[in-house]
Amino acid sequence: LSPNSQFASSASMLAMLSRMASRSGLRVDKNHPRRMQAEDTSLSWMVQVGCASLVISLILTYFVRTLTNSLGHPIVAFLASADSSRSAAAQDLPQPPQPYHYNEFMTWLRQADRRSFANLKWRPEVAEFDIDAAAKGKFGPYLQGPFGEEAISVTKGINKYIFLDDVMLSGQLDVVGAPGTHLYILRRLLEAAEGSSNPVFLDAGCGPGYLLMAWALGTGEGSRAVGIDVDAAVVASARRHLAATGTWDADVVRRPQDTKLEAFVGDALHPDGPAIGLPTGSVDAINLGLAVSSETALEDLAPLAQLLRTGGLLAAPICSPKGEQPSNLPKGKCAGLFEIFQKSDDGSLQRAPGDPDIPTKFIVALKPGETTGGSQGAPPLPESASLRGKR
Repeated sequence: LSPNSQFASSASMLAMLSRMASRSGLRVDKNHPRRMQAEDTSLSWMVQVGCASLVISLILTYFVRTLTNSLGHPIVAFLASADSSRSAAAQDLPQPPQPYHYNEFMTWLRQADRRSFANLKWRPEVAEFDIDAAAKGKFGPYLQGPFGEEAISVTKGINKYIFLDDVMLSGQLDVVGAPGTHLYILRRLLEAAEGSSNPVFLDAGCGPGYLLMAWALGTGEGSRAVGIDVDAAVVASARRHLAATGTWDADVVRRPQDTKLEAFVGDALHPDGPAIGLPTGSVDAINLGLAVSSETALEDLAPLAQLLRTGGLLAAPICSPKGEQPSNLPKGKCAGLFEIFQKSDDGSLQRAPGDPDIPTKFIVALKPGETTGGSQGAPPLPESASLRGKR
């Protein structure tokens, strides 16, 4: 209703109260129209309180409506934003066009005034969001066929800008995979969902939850995506992103209703399956978001392999031997191959048929007692903890 209509409605209600008052032994003092006299003091007080409450409500309603019109946005929008699963700090980020559409977003990002990102610790780069360019990069030859097309469609349909809000504020880009890596992981792991009515995915080192959403959108109804990360703050960020609205393009992909998206604090290399609802042999596909040594790969991957069903797929970056590492790599990273493993009938992990040798550079998983590989004297990881990491 408009303010004028609400005033008219309220006037009618006041007249009705006056009639009620007269029937109850109350009468309006003609010399003072706003004052009611009563033979019954108690009833008079009750009616006056009711009138006062109505007037206060009317004033507040008029104030809200007036403020809404003057500011150009409703107060309700503020309340909705407070309940929208976005962090308060993220509200200060430069905002792209809404609702999200990949092409419109990319146009906005390319044309954005870079000064608007000046206060961010990581400024969004076009290459980090450009799916078309990533699909033509080093992973391009392996993105052919229906699974590759699905991976491209799904990643274009996800609003990665929202998933990177905390990254832009913190500068920790290593918690998120590069777009080409995401495309390849999805293209390979979506194969494992074929024939499964309730495909299950584990992202070990899930970061802000991007691949969890991608799995749900790519596999459809009844799917489940579980993420684990050693950093409680990153897990909180992932949960927030997975619960948020506007994280995908509804014109391209439809978020299935019967899906479960979850994130837990835990060790990526030693997940507690029962605690996160993943019994032995229940998982169709696993992504490991950090690299392990080629010399100990099968041993390091064994706990994850136990969660895989027979025939399930596991994607993991494997470091080349120490003697083959480039001398100019940053500490904490290694050069190696991105490999896909399949669980065989005897429970062992084998390279998936036709798996190519794709070179990559990734953050290395640290074992208990090892340092982070940063500056001298970096503290060791606590027991049963390993670093998250992508790239």
